Amino acid sequence: MDIFQKIVAWNKERGILDTDFDHVKEVSFIVEELLESTGKYDSITARDRAATYAKEIVETPCLDKEVIVDAFADIIVFATGAIAKNGYDPSKVMEEVHKEINSRTGTLVDGKFVKDKDAKIYKADLKACCTK
Repeated sequence: MDIFQKIVAWNKERGILDTDFDHVKEVSFIVEELLESTGKYDSITARDRAATYAKEIVETPCLDKEVIVDAFADIIVFATGAIAKNGYDPSKVMEEVHKEINSRTGTLVDGKFVKDKDAKIYKADLKACCTK
């Protein structure tokens, strides 16, 4: 299985793919991660801000699925480039991140997988993915 198949399987196993596509919610997930990447926001603050920003960004949801899919694929392309620019092997990073998310337990809340706070999880070994 390639990494995308593993990620889809992870989503299926947790019931995430059983929920309908909600453009605002999907954009908020991406914005949340972007906010966390700045180091200025913890996950709770980022989630709250992201929800607000996503509502503004997707004031009128796009109905053309191909436009949406193209944009989300472009996000993957740019994120992959950013990982490489930081001196990491994107394939190894994704495998490590998959190991981490796959070890998490939790529940689906309003279409988002919320991890158990007390669960013992695998921590992605990103140092092993460094190419420099």
